[in-house]
Amino acid sequence: MGLSELEQGFFDDLFDPNNREEINLVAIQESPDEIIKFQHQETQTAIHSSKVKCVNYINYDSLRNPSSELSFSNNRGVGKFLHHIIVKYLRNGSLQDSDFVITEKIDEFIIGVNQSLQKIKSFRDFSVQAVREENNENLLAKLILLADDNNRTLENLGYGVQFSIIITLSILERLLSLSQQRLDRCIVEDSSSGEKCIPVLIGLDEPEIHLHPYAQRSLIKYLMRVVNNDDPDFSSLLAEIFQIDRLLGQIIVVSHSPNILLNDYRQFLRISKDDNGSMVVKNGFDINLDTATEKQLLKNLPYVKEAFFSKVVILVEGDSELGAFPIFSEKMNVDLDELGISVVQAGSADSIPPLMKLLNEFGIQNIGVMDADKRASHSGTPNLFFTQGEDFEEDMYDSFNIADYAKYLEEEFPNYTKVNFFMGKARSISVPLDPQNLIHPQLASLSSDKNQELKDISKQDILPTLRKKKSLLLGRDLSKYVTVIPQVYRDLIQKAVELSNNVK
Repeated sequence: MGLSELEQGFFDDLFDPNNREEINLVAIQESPDEIIKFQHQETQTAIHSSKVKCVNYINYDSLRNPSSELSFSNNRGVGKFLHHIIVKYLRNGSLQDSDFVITEKIDEFIIGVNQSLQKIKSFRDFSVQAVREENNENLLAKLILLADDNNRTLENLGYGVQFSIIITLSILERLLSLSQQRLDRCIVEDSSSGEKCIPVLIGLDEPEIHLHPYAQRSLIKYLMRVVNNDDPDFSSLLAEIFQIDRLLGQIIVVSHSPNILLNDYRQFLRISKDDNGSMVVKNGFDINLDTATEKQLLKNLPYVKEAFFSKVVILVEGDSELGAFPIFSEKMNVDLDELGISVVQAGSADSIPPLMKLLNEFGIQNIGVMDADKRASHSGTPNLFFTQGEDFEEDMYDSFNIADYAKYLEEEFPNYTKVNFFMGKARSISVPLDPQNLIHPQLASLSSDKNQELKDISKQDILPTLRKKKSLLLGRDLSKYVTVIPQVYRDLIQKAVELSNNVK
């Protein structure tokens, strides 16, 4: 267990002999019916469980029912904290019944209600009747509701709103339960500032449910500010309600959303199975990378987080390849989603090797493809492929029948007059084309030799244009029309399928 500077000495003189910032604890349970006991590993000194339990665990799971808790009158779950606000307000004030209701009017109303109820035998037999609420706490709790600025009650708002609220209130509800039991025992005081601090460990199970991507990112950032004491309003609430100055907080999140992941691989914990079916836990803190590699990774990590949820990752350099792969796989009858294969844009060729290294460290199968000009630098790297031509664009052009390329231009860019350059090129090899009709059917009727000749003499004009217009849309559209999928990309997809099928 790690010990912050404030927590050092909390376990007296027990700590790791080589590191005062850690203590090695052993948890012992002699049988399933016995309580768990703790002792110091090096000295076997018994440690009372109350000291270990001062790390207060706050649990949130997505199976909670907000409508049953988010009420001032429902004293369960986070409703306990909402109710506590009423109790605290009443204790600090000098309020009378007349501040809430006109009792004479209520009593008059109750008489009328009871006249109706007493006509029912069971009410008469058991002397049951309507009475006025005498408890101000209960009265106030039933008088007020949670609603938005359009006066829509909370239960009529979206689940995203309800769950966002209940996640934060869960922290306060847990602190409230401590304040009623053993809050003083859990507080650590900063000797230098006199601030009262409380250690908390927050566990969140799939907090992304019911939240759109922006709300997911906003929520996790807010919770990070809360546990780091960087949100002045929340810190003020802690001081006002609980007389706590600071949280010593940490969050553990189980998630299936890349939007929840932070942009630091050292905070990732991935649980998987190895080839033997045994569980493997990979912790980002255990991964040692050189400074240059780490810098390259951290720069690109926001764009590749989806990879950590995949069975196999295909790493590509840029947008054009990223747009093409879904179409290639569809043409090959390969369902990438079904197989858990993710195509990730690395942003540059130099980013691919460090990303492959990071994914390998986390036990994630991966393969990459680079332009051929990088072959000399990275030849021999396992599962790294290279284009046959100079780059993606040249491989695509070489895989086109010229008639199919003309069809791509005419269908995707109907007003694109540059297709007329085929007229001049064709004329130079004694092939007449009719400008009044579509070009691609005319090219399709030519002999294969003439088609190839026209393709060869057009390459020096077309290829620079393709390279200048690199984009996700360009890659997607070219892949729709290309005559055959370039061999390197066929090999890459087949390799990804093979790796996916072998993942346990």
